[in-house]
Amino acid sequence: MVKLNVNGVEVGNDELVFLPERGILPETENTVTQIGERDGSIFLSSRLKERIIPIKFVVKTMNRRNFEISMSAILHSKEPVPLIFSDRPDEVWNGLVDGEIDLDRAFTIGKGTIKWLVPDGHSYSKTEKTATNNGAAKTISFTNNGTDSTPVKVTTEMTSQNGFLGLTLNGRYYQIGNPTEVDGVQLPPSEMIVSDGVAIFGKGQLNNKSCNPLPSFMGNLSQTGTVAKTANGIEVTDYGISSVKSWAGPSITWTFPATKDGKIGARSFFLWQNTDFETWQTPEAGFQVHTVHDKDGKRLFSVILMDQSGTVNQSKIIAFVNDKKVYEANNNWTGVGYRGFMSMTKAGDNFMLVYGNTTKTFVDTALADSEGYFYTVGFGKWYNNPAPQNNWLMQWTLREDKIDSWIDIPNFFNVGDKIVLDSKSNKLAINEVPNWDRVDIGSKPLIAGVGKNELGIVVSDFATMPKVTVEYRERWL
Repeated sequence: MVKLNVNGVEVGNDELVFLPERGILPETENTVTQIGERDGSIFLSSRLKERIIPIKFVVKTMNRRNFEISMSAILHSKEPVPLIFSDRPDEVWNGLVDGEIDLDRAFTIGKGTIKWLVPDGHSYSKTEKTATNNGAAKTISFTNNGTDSTPVKVTTEMTSQNGFLGLTLNGRYYQIGNPTEVDGVQLPPSEMIVSDGVAIFGKGQLNNKSCNPLPSFMGNLSQTGTVAKTANGIEVTDYGISSVKSWAGPSITWTFPATKDGKIGARSFFLWQNTDFETWQTPEAGFQVHTVHDKDGKRLFSVILMDQSGTVNQSKIIAFVNDKKVYEANNNWTGVGYRGFMSMTKAGDNFMLVYGNTTKTFVDTALADSEGYFYTVGFGKWYNNPAPQNNWLMQWTLREDKIDSWIDIPNFFNVGDKIVLDSKSNKLAINEVPNWDRVDIGSKPLIAGVGKNELGIVVSDFATMPKVTVEYRERWL
């Protein structure tokens, strides 16, 4: 006699006997195509279809009400649930009843058949297996004793700062983070080349067309109007006019002052601002953009404080490296804008934005040797919309770095970060939050083959090996 355990409820006894017909394999579906008038066809692909398990049952001396109660545990399900047969207690079939069952007729004649639909066609091990690297090994070896490949769940806990995590299994890889990140860089001791940016206001060039501060992705800034040194610092006095529906406003550009040895331009620099950008009424729309250019006017690093909407109050900060958007945050501070300190750092190919309590780092190897040469601040309002009520730069300083010194750069992963890759659902979570921002586009769910398997683990060369655990359920056809 075979008993059924359906979603934790056991059904079957001497009065209600089940006789499952599991067979060996689900139905195979082959796809072929005909080419012209050639004989036969060309094979394209083959797949195993969903599986139907007929479960015959015999009603003996059971009364009708007990029969209905017992059968309801099997029949009532809106999604696949686990089914275990008592003669194979270590296997689980995830499925649900398919089709109609006439219980009145089955009870009357004393027998019937249930069709149990298993969508993926497999049975799974009731017991989940695990394997670990114990926070040391670069590989994890484990064995799949099932008769078919099976998806794995990989949990990683970082033991140090780390730029990226790479996992490989049977020719598939999954990569998260930034492979080019470094732990830190050698920088010069500082030489402060601008200690008071407002004091050198008169050395700035108004509306320098060769140094447009607004990244091309954000549209066009007219670079019209004027700015002046006021009690607030450096402030817009006239936004000018845009001839098209675009951003209107002025800009001011300063050339990096020469260092003590007479050199102009900095491969590594620290630019600090005390700024105020706020919109108080719904129609107001505008921005304040800070951009460092190279000697040819190319934008290396841009940070925009923005209210892009004329219909709702909005607080937004956007960062661009090499004219490519690398970061955007909405409503990241309280109120109707941003007032306070921020800084923009370039250390070779590493870029860092700091504002409030937030630090973000970015890498662009193409700009490793590029030198900052101009600093431009742009002030914009949208076409005919009212200008932001507060839009001024209260202070700025600039430091250049020339001689070796070590600066630690925050990395994508921190100590204790937990990364979970569930290959069955193809979902990734970092610290329990779904995160796809830094998953390499070629990443694929990891599948364990039949027999021996070896998971490879790769991290940044400056990181220590994380604790990695593989969880999987063997499955059978």
